[in-house]
Amino acid sequence: MALAVAAAAQEAPEPPPPPLGDRAEKMIKEGLPVCAEKVEMTKAALAHKLPINMTGNVIQLKSERQTCAGQWVAIVSREGGFFLGVPWFIEGVSGATTEAKLKNFAWTNLQQNYDPVIERKPTREGLYKVILMQTTERGKLPMTAEINPDGSILFFGHFYPLNEDIRESRTKSFQPLLDKSPFTGSAKPAVTVVEFSDFECPSCQRASLFLKPILDKYGDRVRYVRFDLPLLTMHPWAFAAAVAGRAIWLQKPEAFWEYKKQVYATQEKLTAFTFDDFARGFAQDNELDLKKYDADIASPDIQSTILSGVGAAFSNDVRATPTYMINGAFVDPGPDGKALESYVAGLLKK
Repeated sequence: MALAVAAAAQEAPEPPPPPLGDRAEKMIKEGLPVCAEKVEMTKAALAHKLPINMTGNVIQLKSERQTCAGQWVAIVSREGGFFLGVPWFIEGVSGATTEAKLKNFAWTNLQQNYDPVIERKPTREGLYKVILMQTTERGKLPMTAEINPDGSILFFGHFYPLNEDIRESRTKSFQPLLDKSPFTGSAKPAVTVVEFSDFECPSCQRASLFLKPILDKYGDRVRYVRFDLPLLTMHPWAFAAAVAGRAIWLQKPEAFWEYKKQVYATQEKLTAFTFDDFARGFAQDNELDLKKYDADIASPDIQSTILSGVGAAFSNDVRATPTYMINGAFVDPGPDGKALESYVAGLLKK
């Protein structure tokens, strides 16, 4: 042990992380998850080379709570932009074009098939906007990003202006999809809780009642939005469940919440082979117009909306299901969901 310590002491120390400025530090704090338990944060200089107009840090969070632990890269630009997420450093792949390099990188490292579409019109940071169309069994899943002109770094999502409120900006980016998602609670909320959830996810099943005590207590001031995030490559019937739920919501919003309850109550018994009959049986039992229900199930618009939601969630650093966003902040619910209620109560006291 003494020899190991001595050897470590002789190694060259790692360079300190470059300062990003007070405004960026505030955005880092507000952009990272709010954890229910103790978190240890460390910062380090970025090993990869950034464009000359950018400075970055690697941020590591250590916590017993999985929803809090992880790694992020925080970057500021000379033009007044801020990025927080996990960039792709496109290295060690061949390709005649940037599109080909991105496609090869994704397949080599993730075994996923993407068709990149690049708009070669510089942003304020001198980047190009990218839409990554991931091929799935359910259709094309669009994710948004920005890439530097030489195609060496892909930034998922986008750069926020440093003078914006990152939580407000995050909420705005989701708003068109939130408007189409099932919701309950206040019509004019002081607090909006968005639950990114998957009907086939066991963790989502365990968390499915977390919002009930909040709505029972604060329903006149709190809105709950269920945002469908079916994990397409992991859960065979999750997408079908999301589509069926949306078809039910469009006809009888009050029936959707009973549907949600029944799906989670029978989750372990459902399969990709039995789910369609289960959902249609629910629609029939609740006296829905089955002709309209069947048309909505087959609707390309509904399927495209859900796929767009999945892409938006991944592009905006939603990393797992369930994830909770409260007034734009990602909030760890804690092991029993009580941290959500505490956070909501704190906002309502302000």
